[in-house]
Amino acid sequence: MRVKSMAFVAYPGKDVAKLLAFYRDALGLRVDRAHPSEADAQFVEFDLGNDQWFTLMPEDFAGRPAGSGAGVVFEIDDIDAALASVRAVAKSADEAPTDYGHCRMASFQDPEGNKVQLHQHTGSAHT
Repeated sequence: MRVKSMAFVAYPGKDVAKLLAFYRDALGLRVDRAHPSEADAQFVEFDLGNDQWFTLMPEDFAGRPAGSGAGVVFEIDDIDAALASVRAVAKSADEAPTDYGHCRMASFQDPEGNKVQLHQHTGSAHT
């Protein structure tokens, strides 16, 4: 037996519809499915491309409280623009990205306190 791939990353939420709007509007994630609808979402799947998915679900279904998510890192083209976009609606956000030479990283907390990291590849090595 071996792991073939990662099926999805899931974050818990108290108000999944509000989190859907945050990730869609502030980060530009593409909603693939929202059940029962985007306005009343309880479960959301964002299609990140290349068979990668980011999911939001109620905290009782996820089995952990809202704000406890801490493992997603989104690859982006412009970390400065992304930080500017989330600052007004995030719970907290780094003042500036950290430069590691071959990449830049920053983090923020979504409106419910889940930790999200942003990664911008800037050189030939991959982080």
